[in-house]
Amino acid sequence: MPQSALVIGGAGFLGTGIVRQLLTAGFDVTALGRGNKKLLVDGVPFLRADRSQPGALAQAAANRTYDLVVDCAAYKEPDAIDAVHTFAGNVGHYVFISTDCVYNPTIDGPFPIAEDAPKDGALPYATGKLACEAVLARAWAEQRFPSTTLRPPHIMGAGKELGSGSVQGRDPQLLHRLRAGDADNVTLLAEGQLLIQPVWNREVGACAAHIAGKERAFGQVFNCTGPDCVTTYRYYALIADRLGVPLRITSLDVASYLEKWPDRAPFARHRIYDLTRLAETTGYRPHFRLEDAIAETVSWMDQNAA
Repeated sequence: MPQSALVIGGAGFLGTGIVRQLLTAGFDVTALGRGNKKLLVDGVPFLRADRSQPGALAQAAANRTYDLVVDCAAYKEPDAIDAVHTFAGNVGHYVFISTDCVYNPTIDGPFPIAEDAPKDGALPYATGKLACEAVLARAWAEQRFPSTTLRPPHIMGAGKELGSGSVQGRDPQLLHRLRAGDADNVTLLAEGQLLIQPVWNREVGACAAHIAGKERAFGQVFNCTGPDCVTTYRYYALIADRLGVPLRITSLDVASYLEKWPDRAPFARHRIYDLTRLAETTGYRPHFRLEDAIAETVSWMDQNAA
């Protein structure tokens, strides 16, 4: 009998990739969400719940048990508290999707960044995710709630635009501007020499499927990236190569960028991560190629161009 999995936020960008990969791994998958996005994977049951409403998550999951729950939609401490209350005793393994934004944006080494590197205590998104992580750490220590935290960096795949390490960020017009041959296709920080380690949303799902039920992963936090570490210039060059066009960039120094957009500090440093703990604890090593993630995302952007 297949293992059962629930993906909270399963109709979203990341959740869709995770649902698809769990199905590929042989799980019997259910998705849960507020219902304001169309579920893109046919044949997957959908549970509707607005977890911002007290008791909604518990009501939707009542009388159900799961071998695996992957939570893509917990952003603040109450979300994690509610998840522990809902799934304690009803789940074999709860996997929380955090973010690499929890790391202090001023980190200048050592690289790659390990899980115990200094954390960000200022930006609301990061502090909310860290609060969720703290709830799960307490739940493991006090009641052995079987959770694992994954921290992905820049996520790619069908459902979101390409763009990282640039002034534009995720850019709906990127393919158009590259094909038009604009003299300044992309404005990159530090001449595109910042390092990034993107992850395909399918890779996050494959990692969750691999670690599911592994007791050594309980109570642990892992970086979760793709296998390829590249400069931001290389990232955009691969996109341009996919389109068969040249890449032309302009550069902006990091200090000027941060002066104008101080809230974007997490994107103005090297974003490469140590995967030793993940490999040694669970045996998982990323294998979804950056070029393939770019190919899928380019195809999606072309199909959904305005």
